[in-house]
Amino acid sequence: MADSIQKENTTREDNRYYKLYLIRDRIRHGLILHSLFNLLIRVGVSINPYWIDVEGLHLTEEPDIRDDKERYRIAPVDQAIILELYENLHWNTAELKERLTSDYHSVGLFREDALTAFMLMRYQSFAFRGNHISLSENEAYLENMYTYEDYRGRRLAPYLRYQGYKLLKADGKTRCLSITQYFNKSSQKFKAKLNAKHSEFWLHIGLFNKVSWNFRLKKYPGAYPPGNES
Repeated sequence: MADSIQKENTTREDNRYYKLYLIRDRIRHGLILHSLFNLLIRVGVSINPYWIDVEGLHLTEEPDIRDDKERYRIAPVDQAIILELYENLHWNTAELKERLTSDYHSVGLFREDALTAFMLMRYQSFAFRGNHISLSENEAYLENMYTYEDYRGRRLAPYLRYQGYKLLKADGKTRCLSITQYFNKSSQKFKAKLNAKHSEFWLHIGLFNKVSWNFRLKKYPGAYPPGNES
């Protein structure tokens, strides 16, 4: 992949009052329960059901975007931009810095010189709430898909995701995995647009950063677990 490039545009996420917009959006998109469970995590209690999903070129067609497609291009994103966005969204930057030193690849969708959306892709392995999973040679893990506020409503996230599938296929990665949290309705809607399929259903329980359990509750028919070739 080509050298990463910088974000040149100023976005709503850069606003010092952006946290107020986040509260409004979480109410609008039905993320109240998701937000409440995130608050519990801050006090040391985690009850988090989630799916491991399968995505890829074989499950969906290339999405259209609500804009002039010729004005868009795909390119790597500078890691400093991702860290800046995490800080603005009050996400865990310490965890991200550790991950960005590993096997991450970042890809963004640019409208001319303006970064509109990005996502991260990981090879070899991934971890979620202490559930460490190794990946096969043909697998990649996708996460942190984000569309900037100023460009939402144009179907950019599904389009970028699809372009990511194509980049991964060229690199020998034909099976894409991702996590969908049970209480994150926005993420579920996004995955439905891609015709993503559930592979496994898990439950994470954590207490005060001292104990952590992950239980696989269900394996879906026809699915095979991560780390196993089809």
